[in-house]
Amino acid sequence: MKQELEEEGSRCLLLSKQHKFNEHCCIRCCSPFAFLLNPKRLCLDCHYNVCKSCCTYSQSERGYICAACQKSR
Repeated sequence: MKQELEEEGSRCLLLSKQHKFNEHCCIRCCSPFAFLLNPKRLCLDCHYNVCKSCCTYSQSERGYICAACQKSR
């Protein structure tokens, strides 16, 4: 699991260096954001934009946590 998280972190770092990639696509699954159909959500831990299917809402923190950050917790 540790290796999987390291690989995910490396992939995200590489994708985030692409010009405005994370403004238009989910950093985890690369699906494009759409205004009403697939809005972007900011992960409280890594601060990347993720889609609805790649995150969960944390009631206690009142924000979204992406799947990779959830695993690392």
